[in-house]
Amino acid sequence: MEVRILDSWYKLRVAGVRDSVIIKLMNLCEEFEEIFLHDRVFYSEIMRFKDEDISKVLNSYKINLDFYREKMLDLNIETISIKEREYPLYLKNISHPPVFLYMKGRMAFYEKNIGVVGTRKMTSYGESACKGLVGDLVGAGVTITSGLATGIDVTAHKRALTLGGNTIAVVGSGLDVIYPPENKYEWERISKEGTLISEYPLGTPPDRYNFPRRNRIIVGLTRGVTVIESYKKGGSLITAKLAFEEGRDVFVIPGFPNYPSFEGNNNLIKDSYGKLITSGKDILEEYGWDGENKINIGIDIDAEEEMIYSALVVEKSLDELISETKVPIGKLLGLLTNLELKKLVRAVAGGKYRRV
Repeated sequence: MEVRILDSWYKLRVAGVRDSVIIKLMNLCEEFEEIFLHDRVFYSEIMRFKDEDISKVLNSYKINLDFYREKMLDLNIETISIKEREYPLYLKNISHPPVFLYMKGRMAFYEKNIGVVGTRKMTSYGESACKGLVGDLVGAGVTITSGLATGIDVTAHKRALTLGGNTIAVVGSGLDVIYPPENKYEWERISKEGTLISEYPLGTPPDRYNFPRRNRIIVGLTRGVTVIESYKKGGSLITAKLAFEEGRDVFVIPGFPNYPSFEGNNNLIKDSYGKLITSGKDILEEYGWDGENKINIGIDIDAEEEMIYSALVVEKSLDELISETKVPIGKLLGLLTNLELKKLVRAVAGGKYRRV
């Protein structure tokens, strides 16, 4: 993967400038270098910055980012600021978007994106509901976003990957600190086949206060959030209420009356915070996504072509298709050409293919 060059704005993060101050500077200046066209008096009397903040801002100019760039390159981690065009648009529009994002993996952000959250202590019913819902969504090309915690989160990620779908994991530590350790395999798989995201610098431990904050990123990346299974109190309810406040849809799987692990779900429905659903198809119908990725019945397509088409539930490169389907490149190119002629698939930038 070709890692993007670390933007000069990152000097402010290294200097320890507070995010609220960085945002004000980004709104004031088009380029990082423009910060230093203003003096200490301007920042004190006009911008009303504290002396400590002003010193950090002005001292950031002499910071060298080579060490950080090399470290990011070694770990295949990209850092992006809210000033950059590539920053996810949905996330930019929440009330407190992260100023910097650390990302690893495919960096594939699509409009069709649903958050899936739930308890770490899931029941067999919750697990079944999660797998069924994710299967419905991935089959229509929907990205699954969650927090890579044990229980519902990791079940959602694993199901999406198993079905060849796109998944985004928003974590509460630096991207070089795997947490929880029992999800190491899924962490590493998502870093290759999906996308890992954190707002925390490398080396940041999984402090318990980080997780409620990362929930707003799950909300910000998605069109809506689904609560699979939740106790009366928990992170899933925090995420659901954040989504409600940000104007994102909240979908809720109903549970057994008076059953502890579904008390949170039932309360969300009772208090009108969420829409009751029984499967992922309800979400697809809500947005008119149902059936968008199905093969036209009237088109003649053989079994091998159907296999390639089915693999393209999300945009993929030739290498990804070869790895998944085990079809040799010469034959694969022929099948892709046939699908292009039938107007089912088209090539896109970056040597990738997607469904029409």
